[in-house]
Amino acid sequence: MRYLVADPSEITQQASYIGLFSQVGNLLWCATAAICLFTASIFRAERLAKGKQLFFFLLFSGLFSGQLLLDDLFRLHEKSGRVLFGSENPISTTFQNLAELLVFAIYGLATLIFITKFKSLILHSNYLFLLLAIAFFGLSILVDLSGNLVPWHDAVEESFKLLGIFSWFVYFLVFCTDNLRSRSRLLSE
Repeated sequence: MRYLVADPSEITQQASYIGLFSQVGNLLWCATAAICLFTASIFRAERLAKGKQLFFFLLFSGLFSGQLLLDDLFRLHEKSGRVLFGSENPISTTFQNLAELLVFAIYGLATLIFITKFKSLILHSNYLFLLLAIAFFGLSILVDLSGNLVPWHDAVEESFKLLGIFSWFVYFLVFCTDNLRSRSRLLSE
């Protein structure tokens, strides 16, 4: 029971800063999901076409951010090899990388569908941080799949990932804030 309720650094008797980047990333994923889902709930009642489009954009964004949070919290992409090849079977690094690549490809496909479906909304937003997020995530994945070919592999990979999560968070924070302000101005006129 202690493993379920206690802090990991307490259980392992290690410093409390262990996994700091990961924890900050999880908080940012959670904040992004919450902001998107909260803002989606406001636009849910809108009868205008833009309100419905905003609702679905933000709903998908919130749910996708929540999925990425769960993936990070429980390291689902790293466990995918065990799911595909059986938990008792030892798997090689190559198969593990292929399984991870499959998960990343699914996330990439979801992102591509997301961008295609909501292209007009994205293009009318301040999308620089969204582009940065995609670029940083891509770099993180490349470093992850490179094995230990990159010096300071873990630090570089996790730094790119954290920068990606932060950029993702900033994009949606600005997007939601801008759209809520526009809505507020329209309602007050």
